[in-house]
Amino acid sequence: SLRTVSVQVGQPTDRPTAEGPLRTAMVKDRVAGPIQLGTRALEGDGCANLKYHGHEDQASCVYPAEHFPRLAEALSLPPFPHGAFGDNFTVTGGDEQSVRVGEVYRVGTALVEVTKPREPCSTLNAVWGCAQLAAQIGRRGWTGWYLRVLEPGTVQEGDAWTLERAAADASAHGAPSSAGKRSSTDEYSLPTSSFDAGGA
Repeated sequence: SLRTVSVQVGQPTDRPTAEGPLRTAMVKDRVAGPIQLGTRALEGDGCANLKYHGHEDQASCVYPAEHFPRLAEALSLPPFPHGAFGDNFTVTGGDEQSVRVGEVYRVGTALVEVTKPREPCSTLNAVWGCAQLAAQIGRRGWTGWYLRVLEPGTVQEGDAWTLERAAADASAHGAPSSAGKRSSTDEYSLPTSSFDAGGA
């Protein structure tokens, strides 16, 4: 079952890249102890590009911990820290093939809904100096996923994620939707049985 390994937040800062400074909150720092999860973000978290980020259906980003070492090995890169890809929650016990769009979880005292897979963007490549990073994440389906906050609350590392409500019946929405598969209408998607229902 899903469990939070670490929680991360970050504010926009200028990060050096091959093309010059880039203002981004992509890389998050680990939080020790309980923290408030609000309807738009974790307390103290921010984003630089409000056109594509910071919406209520993208209040927080979740990423499976096991993907980090696999990607680093595949791309011959040093290990990535938790929070490296903008993830607010780094988790174990589930991934894009087991988590479904529409599932509702109790984590800490908050209630959250899985909304869609995270779509890897070029900012990842720039921040980590690897032109193939976003493409590898997308190709392997190691995208992570976004959450909507239904009930604000307090969260912290070590929290178990308790499934409160399963995803809607797939027959009502076409193919089941998992967090990491591609569909005919969206480049990336988590199914309602898994990740097939929504692009970022």
